[in-house]
Amino acid sequence: MMLSYILNMITMRGLRFLILLTFFLISISLSSQINYNHFISKGQTELQQEKYVAAIKSLNTAVRSKKDAFEAYFLRGIAKFSLGDYRGAVADFTKTVKLHPLYSRAYQYRGISYDRLLDYAHAISDYDKALEIDPFNHEIFLARGDTKMHLHDYEGAIEDFTSSLNIKRNTPSAWLNRGVAKHLINKNEQALEDINKAINLDYFNVDVWVKRGMIKYELDSLESALVDYNHAIKLDDDNPFVYFQRALTNLKLKDTLNTISDYYKVLDYDKNNALTYYNLAIVYGASKKYEEAIDAYNQVSTLNPFNVYAYYNRASIHFMQGRYMEAQNDLNIAIDIFPDFAGAYINRSAVRNGLNDKKGALEDKKRAEQIIADANDPTVDLKALYMRYADSAYFNKIIEFEADFVNGDMQKGRVQFDRINIVPKSNFHLIYAFNLPDSLYMLYKQYEYYDENISAFNADNNLGIRFVFTTREWPVSKDIAMMELERIDSTILISGDTAGAFFLKGTVNGMLQNYSTAINAYDNALDYDPSISYAYFNRGTLQHEMDEFIYSDMMYTNSITVSRSSIGGSPNNNVVVPTHNKVLNDYAEVVRINPSLPYVYYNMANVKLSLKKYQRAIDDYSMAIKLQPNLAEAYYNRALTLLYVNEPKLACKDLSKAGELGLSEAYNVIKRYCNK
Repeated sequence: MMLSYILNMITMRGLRFLILLTFFLISISLSSQINYNHFISKGQTELQQEKYVAAIKSLNTAVRSKKDAFEAYFLRGIAKFSLGDYRGAVADFTKTVKLHPLYSRAYQYRGISYDRLLDYAHAISDYDKALEIDPFNHEIFLARGDTKMHLHDYEGAIEDFTSSLNIKRNTPSAWLNRGVAKHLINKNEQALEDINKAINLDYFNVDVWVKRGMIKYELDSLESALVDYNHAIKLDDDNPFVYFQRALTNLKLKDTLNTISDYYKVLDYDKNNALTYYNLAIVYGASKKYEEAIDAYNQVSTLNPFNVYAYYNRASIHFMQGRYMEAQNDLNIAIDIFPDFAGAYINRSAVRNGLNDKKGALEDKKRAEQIIADANDPTVDLKALYMRYADSAYFNKIIEFEADFVNGDMQKGRVQFDRINIVPKSNFHLIYAFNLPDSLYMLYKQYEYYDENISAFNADNNLGIRFVFTTREWPVSKDIAMMELERIDSTILISGDTAGAFFLKGTVNGMLQNYSTAINAYDNALDYDPSISYAYFNRGTLQHEMDEFIYSDMMYTNSITVSRSSIGGSPNNNVVVPTHNKVLNDYAEVVRINPSLPYVYYNMANVKLSLKKYQRAIDDYSMAIKLQPNLAEAYYNRALTLLYVNEPKLACKDLSKAGELGLSEAYNVIKRYCNK
């Protein structure tokens, strides 16, 4: 069978029916052979081993094989919860209770998931339902008590913790949490008694020692607090949170050297902890170690580029050092982030006086006075005036710090704590999947996709060729690729398939990023046979990649990111932004010839994203998903686009689906944007 022929869109109804029938029969056969209990057991084992992403994959198989069994949904919900995908967990626990309305654990864990999403009303409702079914479950009382603590209902929390203890007296966490609740209503003597009981029951629990140390710190029993922190460090000497709390205590004791030492200990284990850098900067600034303070603020602004206080405080140090331009730049950024920040205008007025910009200084002074006057004028509708800034979620966003206090043990199995660059997944290419060693192939296999024609070709051709759609670069050396190309090129030329030979040349050269050679080969293939939709597809994709590469090389930055604006650096405005007309024309040909190919809609969406046509991009990602419901990359990219246009609820739903389908990076984005 000639290569170009099989690559054409197959339109004969009989053959299409045969292929579809074959796939249908295969799917029935596979479904009947899936051992539900095997995948449930496998998923449970992976959960116990904290292999949460792998557990979801196993449980997906269990769900597909037996859609009316609640266990798979429940266990998958636990895995998603462990990865910080609380909305995804809620969805699975909801499915669980639909299938098994009397399963109290599903209500309990859905309640905990709602609690993590700050949806306390639904959390309490679920705990109440769980207790109706299982009124003597001490864990449910404990969970409801935690949520009441978050609602500042400390008396109600104490009642629930007491109920938990009445059912199971030797529960350290109940004693600990009741002690914390009592501290928060100033029953400090009783609070310490409860926490001491927790320590007696669970002497090696670091959290108990740290919580007692924190209460002692708040009660100004500083030396006693240090004893507790030191003991906690003996139990777990790589826990960054303990060092952070000890640093606060040392700072209160005016022990600057040990404070700084503890902060650096935090950073040894948690190098991306912006809060620690911020505190370190304040300590350095108070000690008049200004350059060290600047370095620490630089780290904060790198980790949290929209943290208004990092720029505001750094500007103050620049000003004290006589670096007026640097101070002005920082205050400009602070005002861009928070336009009604009166303090920033006051300070920028002083800076502009230092720069001899009397007019600018006066304007800033007047603006600051107006903001302050409006804030203190009883006749002004402050709610309307500060509607944007009264939104605590917005205000928290512009002052928040990355501070997970994550050490190696806490990260185990929890990929959401990995640091990644949040950028859209790249275009799909149709590539020649060269043979790889089994160990290496398993890393790439999960990112392979097909359509029915490519699947048929891979099964039937006698040339040893296997094509796959993928967004990943296939690991093949130039020498091996060219040797294989010569072998197959000569074979298909003998058969007279010139178009197929050129298509193959384009595919291999495209994989080697020989853009011009590959595009020329596709041109030749289409001259011989203009109906090869995959040639248009790959040609358009390579053209887009080449255009973007040239453009980015000429620009300071070209990334589409989740943020609406970027801080620092400015683009070269003389560079012409590519319109990608050729690319979109090629994709239009693909759609005309092969309208059910999901990967062309996905690639079109990526092009429109680069052109800032966000809604059109969302539409095309949606079409790709409609045609291929398991296209993880499309969910992921659509989610990033939705975040960019400020649709977080829809975005987080897509991210959950992308994670469920195997894109672990989705959990990093969920952690940063969906649980706040």
